[in-house]
Amino acid sequence: MTGTPDVRGPGAETYTVRRLVRPPNVTVSVPGSKSVTNRALILAALSDGCSTLFGALDSQDTRVMTNSLQRLGFKLKADEEMGTVRVEGMGGAIPAAKADLFLENSGTSIRFLTALCSLGEGPYSLDGGARMRLRPQADLLDALTGLGTPARSLAGTGSPPILVEPHGGLRGGRVQVGSDASSQFLSALLMVAPYAREDVALDTRGTLRPHYVELTVRMMEQWGVTVATSGQSDKSDTTNHFDRLALPRAYHVRAGQRYRAQPAYAIEPDASSASYFFGAAALTGGRVTVNGLRGDSLQGDIRFATEVLPAMGCTTILDSEGLTVQGPAHGRLKGVTLDMSAISDTSITLAALAPFASTPTTVSNIAHTRLQECDRISAVCAELTKLGVRVDERPDGWTIYPVESIAPGTVLTYNDHRIAMSFALIGLRAKGIVIDDPGCVAKTFPHYWDRLQALA
Repeated sequence: MTGTPDVRGPGAETYTVRRLVRPPNVTVSVPGSKSVTNRALILAALSDGCSTLFGALDSQDTRVMTNSLQRLGFKLKADEEMGTVRVEGMGGAIPAAKADLFLENSGTSIRFLTALCSLGEGPYSLDGGARMRLRPQADLLDALTGLGTPARSLAGTGSPPILVEPHGGLRGGRVQVGSDASSQFLSALLMVAPYAREDVALDTRGTLRPHYVELTVRMMEQWGVTVATSGQSDKSDTTNHFDRLALPRAYHVRAGQRYRAQPAYAIEPDASSASYFFGAAALTGGRVTVNGLRGDSLQGDIRFATEVLPAMGCTTILDSEGLTVQGPAHGRLKGVTLDMSAISDTSITLAALAPFASTPTTVSNIAHTRLQECDRISAVCAELTKLGVRVDERPDGWTIYPVESIAPGTVLTYNDHRIAMSFALIGLRAKGIVIDDPGCVAKTFPHYWDRLQALA
C-alpha cells in the first residue's frame, strides 16, 4: 500500500504517501481521456442519430458536461459500471430554447458549451465557481459575436458569467481567434462550425498549442466532417527537439457538413493520467505498463512517455498490450530543457521528477497555465520550495535544481487535481510527503489513490 488517508477535521482530509520499498513492475489501467470524452459528447449531441461512447471518463468534469447537455434538452443515458454513454444527437439543433448552466471549474465544458449554445435560440447563461470567474473567455466571446451570435461577459471582465443570445443559430463568416489563453476557443468554434448557415473561416493569432486543436480536427474527421487548413506559423526557437509544430494559421469549415452518429465509439485511456504512472517508473527505476495506449494516440500528451521520458534516460516500449516505460537504474534521471506549451498538463508531472535528476530541468512557454485550475507555475514553485527544492520561477515557467534530499511537508493542492497527482510521486521516493485535499483528484481521476496503491 503506497498511502493512507488521515482525517484532520470535518471535511479536511490528507493523504500520506508511502515510499515504495522496491521498483514497481505492474500493469495499470487509467480512465478514459477527458479531452476525448468531452469532445465526443459534443460531437454526439450534434450528430444525426444515436451514438454510444465506450470507455468514457466518469469524473466531475465529464458529469458537468453530461448534466449540462441534459439541461439543454439532449437525451443521454450513462452506465458508469460499463463505462458507456448513449447520446441521442439532434442534428445540430439545441432542444431547449433557454437554459442556465453551472459548469463548476470545468474550463473545457464551459468553452465547448458556450459555442454549442450559439446554435440555439437562447438566451443561455453559463457560470461557474469562484476560480472559473477568473478564467478568460473574451477571445471566444468576441469570435462568436463576429460570427453572428451575440455572446458577452455579464461582469464585463471577459470571464463568466456569460450570456449567449443566438436568436436562431450561428450565421458564420470569417473571424480572428485569439489563442494565447487557451486552444479550447478554437476547438469549440471548429466543432460547431459545420452547423453555421455560411462557411466558417477562423484565422488564428497568438501562441497556439497544437495538439489539442489537432485532436479536435482528427475527431471531427472521424465523425464525418473535414476541416481545411492553410498557412503555417513559424516554429519556436528552442535549444532542443521538443519545439512546437509548424501550425496552420487558418481553418476553414464548409457549411452543410454533418456529423455521423457513431454506434460504438471507443474512448482512449487518458494520456495525462497515464503520465503519473510513467513518472513513477522513471523515479524508481521500475517498469509500468498502461493498458490500451497506442503510439498513434489522438492525444498529444502521449509525448511525455514517448519523447520527454526517453530524453531523461527512460526506455519506452509500444506493443499490443499498451505503452510501457522502464525507468533508468535507481531512478538516475537526466535534467532536460523543454518548451512544454504543447503538452503543458504534463509539465507538473515533470516538475515532480526534476528534483531527482542529475542536472537542472527548465520548462518554458507555459504562461497560460497561470490561468487554469490555479496559477500552476506559482503553485509548483511554492510547493517545491517548501520541500527544500531550489526553484527559479519565471513568467512562463521554471528551472528546478537537483537536491540531495527532500524535506518532509504537506503539499497544498489549490483544489487542482494535477498538483495533487503529480506531487504524490515525490512521496514514492521521499519520506513524509502529505497531500492536502486529496479528493480534488475526482475532477478527472476519481480512483487515482487506489491505482497509486497498485504500484506496491
